[in-house]
Amino acid sequence: MSQPYAIRPLESADFAAFLDIQGDALKNAPEIFGSDYDWFDSLSILSKEQRYEKFVLFPYQYLLAAVSADRTILGMVGFSCDHHLTKLRHKGRIWGLYVRPAVRGHGIASALVRNVIMAAEEIGCEQIQLSVSTNNKDSYSLYLRLGFSVYGTESHAVKLQDGYVDEYLMSKFLR
Repeated sequence: MSQPYAIRPLESADFAAFLDIQGDALKNAPEIFGSDYDWFDSLSILSKEQRYEKFVLFPYQYLLAAVSADRTILGMVGFSCDHHLTKLRHKGRIWGLYVRPAVRGHGIASALVRNVIMAAEEIGCEQIQLSVSTNNKDSYSLYLRLGFSVYGTESHAVKLQDGYVDEYLMSKFLR
């Protein structure tokens, strides 16, 4: 990879760069997200800003990104933890892992997930859960390499125009 990048939580100033990668992700990997491109595109800029601001609350609810020197987001992943709920604060959730196709194969996805795991451990999470499309062999293999295991399968987890996508439910115990 010719350009270095930094792994860091997204901030309010990254909003325009987030819109760019979010559009790319929703177009190129619709099975990853609950929202779809047409719906997201139809939202007002204020609605998009309000949704985005919910995910700049490091270390409990955030988007972690690989950001190039020119502030382009090369890849991102979401993390959330209900730290305010006594009975659920031991669990975190990874969601929405996406790396731009042009920079795949350079360890960005692995770096993003490893950093989320470290941050989750620091806030006392005991377990991280996620779901991944059964068709997404690359992400599934990555999660297995990083110590996640399957605890179930959700049939018809996502409905696309041309059919359904099943998802593996995975978890990793940190303690």
